[in-house]
Amino acid sequence: MPDRFGVAALRGYQRLPLIKGFGKTQRIDNWWNQPIIMAAALGFALLYTFIRVVLLDGSIHYENHRVTSPIFSPDILHMFHITNHPGWMNSAMLILWIPFGFRGTCYYMRKVYHRSFFQNPSACLVSKPHISHGIGYSGEKGIFIFNNIHRYMLYLAIIILSMKYYDVVHTMQFDGSWGFSVGTLVLAIESFLLTMYVISCHAFRHLVGGALNQWRGRGSNIGGSLFRFSSKHNVNHNLWFWTSLTMVFLGDMFVLSVAEGLISDPSFIIW
Repeated sequence: MPDRFGVAALRGYQRLPLIKGFGKTQRIDNWWNQPIIMAAALGFALLYTFIRVVLLDGSIHYENHRVTSPIFSPDILHMFHITNHPGWMNSAMLILWIPFGFRGTCYYMRKVYHRSFFQNPSACLVSKPHISHGIGYSGEKGIFIFNNIHRYMLYLAIIILSMKYYDVVHTMQFDGSWGFSVGTLVLAIESFLLTMYVISCHAFRHLVGGALNQWRGRGSNIGGSLFRFSSKHNVNHNLWFWTSLTMVFLGDMFVLSVAEGLISDPSFIIW
């Protein structure tokens, strides 16, 4: 058949359908780097969280709860003075479903786990495994219908985020005095990165201004400004996802190290 539209002459033209078979492609770049790194990072995050919450949950804070690990924050058992609970229970077991649910239903996260774990597909123009061809892709159906609760998980995540800032302020209290320490900076950076991750979320854009018909008059102009601000940072949503996730674990490692006496947390009293 003659090429009436000159498509074959376009640079980078890829003949379809793709070659079937796991990892089959005509790409010549190292396309596997990103899915392997993402799968390893997420696998480490899940394994570390399980070990920390279930097996190594003894040192979740130091200096009488002045600084609490980001994984166990907010420490609602201590915050609300809940004492009649099983000895094996900790705050992370009660609140982690919220950040996990928010991140797990995130639009960017969906792309990551579909490519990294389900290989559906592994990357652009890369064929997925034969089993994936057999199962097919049915969109947000079956178990993946839970992805539709993302906007509701956002509302809960905003509540958790506000309590994170309470933790930052709490780190500045030193027996009647005010100051700051390395732990303050660690939790402040973590809270900032989490804030940027939430603000750059698609659901947040819809919440603050995306659902409005116009952005002028009364309070809608504020919504429009927030929408534009959110949209500006939405292009780097993946950056905020990974940096905020990394800082959660770095913060936990810092708190664990201080609580176990491996390192110190220098403090500075200012008032």
